[in-house]
Formats: sequence, structure tokens, C-alpha cells
Amino acid sequence: MVDIQSLWSGLDTALILLYFAGIIAVGILMKGKAGKSMKSFFVASRRLTIPILIGVGAASWEDSWSIVGAAECGTTMGVCILFFYLIPTTIMKLPLALWIGPRVREKFPDWVVTMPDLMSYLYDNKTKLVVALGILPQMFYDSALLVAGGQVIAYVTGINMWLSFALLGLICIVYTSLSGLWGLALTDMIQFVIMTVAAGTLCLGIYNYYGGFGPLFSQAAAVNPDFVTISGGNNAMEIAAWLVSAVAIYANAQSYQRFESARSAADLKVAYSFIILFGQFFMSINVFAGMAALTMFPELAAESPAEAFWAVVFTTLPIGLRGLFVASLLAAVMSTVSADYLVGGAAISHDIVKGFINKNMTDKGDLMGTRIAVWAIGVAMIFCTYFWEGGIQKAWYYVGGFSVAAFIVPMLFGLYYKRRTPAGGFWSMTLTIVMYMVWEFILECPYDIPSSLICFAFNTVVYLIVCNATYGRYSKSKAKLDAGV
Repeated sequence: MVDIQSLWSGLDTALILLYFAGIIAVGILMKGKAGKSMKSFFVASRRLTIPILIGVGAASWEDSWSIVGAAECGTTMGVCILFFYLIPTTIMKLPLALWIGPRVREKFPDWVVTMPDLMSYLYDNKTKLVVALGILPQMFYDSALLVAGGQVIAYVTGINMWLSFALLGLICIVYTSLSGLWGLALTDMIQFVIMTVAAGTLCLGIYNYYGGFGPLFSQAAAVNPDFVTISGGNNAMEIAAWLVSAVAIYANAQSYQRFESARSAADLKVAYSFIILFGQFFMSINVFAGMAALTMFPELAAESPAEAFWAVVFTTLPIGLRGLFVASLLAAVMSTVSADYLVGGAAISHDIVKGFINKNMTDKGDLMGTRIAVWAIGVAMIFCTYFWEGGIQKAWYYVGGFSVAAFIVPMLFGLYYKRRTPAGGFWSMTLTIVMYMVWEFILECPYDIPSSLICFAFNTVVYLIVCNATYGRYSKSKAKLDAGV
């Protein structure tokens, strides 16, 4: 057993405190720039350049699941997770980087600043409301992220765990509410640098410990031969569920916010192509670290894969770099949590209150409402950490499954399917959300068919049937409206 706290040094603590201070300082410094308008606060006035977009996109896409979750998968599943999740996710990201993201940035009107706005433009306001309300349950994933980050703080420092949850959550609330996307953009750049350096040092640490990656794979195979195979001993249905979950990136509201914030579509293509390469490297290293935990600390890995992962980090890295790696996890947590707070705050104030309750709300009122909503969501998520059961993998299972079930089909078809109709968008999402709740929580996934898989198929069928059934009437009414009849 590795005594983590005995390996933690004053230098490591200083690095963490410096990181926290820097994040808060950025939030304060960028308050004036972000507080001018909702457009400035939420999409940074659409002025983010390639270097900033790289930081923003990488920090958004690579959250703490990419560290702890990937490591846990490496410990419990081996390299197979690379083949039926990481590589498929990378392939799924390419259309986002090269076609969908640039299309969103170039083709839609200036008033489209949120994902619900985009769905309103593609369909109607009823669909916008469903999407806005559907974004909010995804915020519960952030409570799991706070738990993941807070547990590490408590684990390495010995401070009270609940205090660490609250500290992490409050820092995210403060700098998000103060500076909006301008602050998030600069902090994400800092976080991206930390994550890159930390992943590189861990890669070198593992390589030096084993004398190469070949011995690591050989030792993992000795523990379980399935851990170095493509299937990992999983059945076809389990693999299919992972493959479908990779599609969840298309329903990530953060991504569409980032697309709208880019200075140009060309900048977006370059930045996100680089991000995809970074994600491959970043997650692969953490999967390898999880496999190392299996061979270095087999008993601890069987009992607690997360703790075994941190034992690997502290065994292979020297003083100072240990603190840097912990900071990289906190960076991954905070970048995702703060971005979700911003998206959720805009969903409440901009999309729901201004969109349906007070349509005459001024831009200043919208901005203030978003800030208040950020605080409300943030405090609620801190509160939810006290009741959270299950690891980050479980949280991702529910949130990713819900996103795939409800939003993917109408989003992608809405961008490219010429026979889309408002009824198709609304009913496919509404009925699929009901289907997801019934299949997952009432029927409890009969025949071992994952809810994400069955609901994705159900959503596609409903969407195509309703769109084609209503297209004739919709196209006639639209033609009359366009003609002023």
C-alpha cells in the first residue's frame, strides 16, 4: 500500500494553491470585458483565435473522465477501451471539427448563441424549450466531477472531503459568474498547458518505470489475457453500447457554444483538428496508467481502481510533478464544470426565462439572470455531492446515454436533412426522453439492451416517420408564410 499523504510535499501544495489563485485572478481581471453584453459573456463576442480555441476546446472535451474514468477503464478493461471508445470518439469528432462546427459558425444568424437557439432556428420554440429543459439534468454530471476532484484533494492533503467539494465548486462558480466565456477561455488555456505537461510527464514516468510500454502490456496480459485484446472479453451488446456512447459528443452543448465563439470557421477547423490529436494522446496515457495500476498494485486495483491510479502517479512521478498532475485533474474538472455552469445558466435565463416567460427582457437583464442562474446551479451541484453515489463512469453512463437518446438525431438531421419539420424535432425528442426514462429506470434495460442503444434507434425511427408524415403540410404553410400570404 502506498501512503499518498506521506509522498505529498509542500511544493505540491504550493502548485495547487498557485493554480487556484491564478484561476480566480483571471476571473476578476476579465469581469469588465465579459460583462458588456450577453454575446460577450456567452460567446466572447465571437473573437476567439486558434490558440485560445485549442485551450477552450481541449479543456472542454477532456474532462476528469478522461483522466480518472479512462484510468479506471484501463484497470478494469485494458486496452480494449481504446478500440471501442477512444478511437470511435476520435472518428466522431472529425465531422464536428471539419464540417459541422464550421457550418454552425458560418451559416446561422447572429442571434443564435446557445444550443437551444440553434434548435429553435432549425425547428421551432417548442423544440427549443425541450432542449433547454433537457440540458439541465445533464448538470448532475458536474456533481460527480466535483466529487472526483474533491476526493483527490482530500486524498492527497487529508482535508475534509466535503470541504474540498465545496471549495472546488465555489471557485468554479466565482470565476464563471464573473467573467463568462472570456474568463473560461483564458483559464482553459492555462488548464490545457497544465494537462499537456502533466500527461507528458506521466508518460515518461511509466515508460521509465517499466523500461518501455511492451513490458507493461506483457505484465497486464499475465494478469488477464483479455486486457491486451481488442474486445477485452466484452460481448457484442456491451461493445455496441460503448460505440453509441461515443456519439454523445454531438449533443454536447458546450461544443456548440465554442463553435459560435470562434473568430472564423477556418480558425475552428485548425484548432479542433489539433484538439483531436491531443485527446488521443491524453486519454491513451491515462488508460496505460490504469493498466500499470493493475500490475503495480493488484490488490488495491481490485478494491479501488481510482486509488490505485493515484498510487501509480505518486510512484512514477517526483515531488512537484505530483502536484502538477493533481492540478491537471482539477483543471479537467473545473474546465468542464465551469463550462456546464455557463451553458446551464444561459439555458435558464436566456432560453427559458427570456424565451418564454419574459420575452421583453433586456440584454442587461439576460446577463444578470445568467449570472444568478450560474450561482443557483453551482450551489445546487455542491449540495448534490452529499447525495452522490457511484463513480464518474456511472454518471457518464446516465448523462451520455440521455444525450444520445434525446438530442443526437434531431441535431444532426436538422443540420442536413432537407425534409426536417418542427413536429419531427419536437416529438422525436419528447417521446425518446419518455422512452429513455421507462427503459432505464422502470424496465431496467430488459434483455441487457442499453438504453442509449435502443433509444437512439427509437429516436431515428420516430424522427423520420414524423418528418415525412408532416413535411407536405409544413412545406405548404412555410411557402405561404414566406410569400406573405
